[in-house]
Order: sequence, then structure tokens, then C-alpha cells
Amino acid sequence: MNRFVNCLLLFALVVAAGCGGTPSSRSANLTGKVLYKGQPVTGGSMTLNYAESSYPVAIRADGTFKAAQLPAGEAIVTIDNEFLNPNKPTYGGGKGPGSGLGKIPEGANQSSGGTYVKLPAKYKDKKTSDVKITLKGGNQDITVELKD
Repeated sequence: MNRFVNCLLLFALVVAAGCGGTPSSRSANLTGKVLYKGQPVTGGSMTLNYAESSYPVAIRADGTFKAAQLPAGEAIVTIDNEFLNPNKPTYGGGKGPGSGLGKIPEGANQSSGGTYVKLPAKYKDKKTSDVKITLKGGNQDITVELKD
């Protein structure tokens, strides 16, 4: 009888581990659009920040995004498009103070198009972003609305 109880407990643990809907089950597919003041955010990077992991998603020049095999669960959304900013600081390639960074590596800092849109700084950090989404298994289409 004791052996039967042990087998039953082991079976229950295996079933519970496989059916919990934990973020490790990557079954959600997400599409959508990012808007700021009703207009598309034309490029940048959106990151889905779960408790234990993060998943970056590219924002296309038309404001849309697409991601597959994401974990189900709640995620805090962060958005960054500073690499599109035409007034961003550049790396120095010469000598002198602040030039220790050298040249930008070939292929780095290239965007897939889009025009820079200045976004509120709160959306760059998961501690200050107020955008949260809950993903379920399967396909979902959402609109991420950023506000001042």
C-alpha cells in the first residue's frame, strides 16, 4: 500500500508541474500595434518583462509588432526607440576624453526604418512603466497605448 501511495504522489507531482501554466510554457503568439497620442510608434524595441525573464520584440516602421512562442502570464511592457533619435550622442572614434568607446561595430545601431518619436521616459524602465499585459496560450492581437 505504501508503494501505491508513493507512486500516486509522484504522478500527482508530475501532472502538477506540467499543467501549471507557468511562464516556462511558451505557447502564446502576439501581434499588435504600439500607439502614442493615437499615432503609431514608428520603430523601436518593445520588451515583455516577466518575473524571471525578458523577451525583446521589434517594433516595425508602421508601429506593428509580432512575436511567437512567448510564455503565458503577466508581463510589464517597456518601450525604447532612442536609437532612432537623430540627436543622440555618437561614439567618438578619436583620441581624448570620452573617446575610449571606439567606433561603432559594423552592423550595430541600424534600425529597420521608422522616424523617431519622443516617448515619456517612464516606458523605458520596467520599474516605472504602467503598461501590463496578460498573455494566454494561443494567438492574441493587442494595441499598446502609451500616454503622457
